[in-house]
Amino acid sequence: MKYAITILITLITAQAYGQPVLVPGAHIVDLQWAKEGAQQMTWYALRDTLRMEIGSVRNQIIRERGTLISVTQVHLKKTAATWVDTSIALWPALKPVYHASYNAQRDMVLHFGPVITGFYYDKIKPDTQDINERVSSPYFDSNLYPQLLAWLPLKEGYRQTLAVYDYNSAVSGLTEVHIVEVSSSTYSSARSGIRPVWIVKVNDNIGGSDNTSSYFFDKADRKLWQQEISAGERKMLMVAVE
Repeated sequence: MKYAITILITLITAQAYGQPVLVPGAHIVDLQWAKEGAQQMTWYALRDTLRMEIGSVRNQIIRERGTLISVTQVHLKKTAATWVDTSIALWPALKPVYHASYNAQRDMVLHFGPVITGFYYDKIKPDTQDINERVSSPYFDSNLYPQLLAWLPLKEGYRQTLAVYDYNSAVSGLTEVHIVEVSSSTYSSARSGIRPVWIVKVNDNIGGSDNTSSYFFDKADRKLWQQEISAGERKMLMVAVE
């Protein structure tokens, strides 16, 4: 029953946005933007007018043997803890294959397919949950979708809905990411000067909360200059390290 409801919601959303929900496929990305490389961002928490540094986030993109590999390392400023996420997807369709996530609180491994298998190990309790979930329709890995945004055919007024799968111990399963607005603007870089950018505003409910992010992608090469994040009552900011 829950899968029928998911499909119904997907169809209603597609009608509202005037186009099909985006799922993995052969021609979903503009290949000129999808390049190998690494980028580092500084991560801040925002409170009123204060900006407090939380840590840094480094993301590396590798293309290898018909796959795309994304490796994200999060270094927290006040601890020695490191969060490492690795996602593997078929290239260029971006059909998910594998996702592993390791940090001080929990470890998680997902093997994707019509049946998603793996485990979630809570190091605090401690407790291990085996994952075995059948999924009825195609989807992207929730860990990889922010990178996918940079490779879409962005223009003013562009709107799209993406089907994604996300797992955590509280809420998991198929969900949707909504690109609600794309606008043209500029970003002021200390080294590169004024850069024309696309601001891509996205809504999702990954993790069970209402999340809104605005991504600032360079129009020339789709470099991510900044990400503004609102997750429930939390406000955060990511800024590219030059």
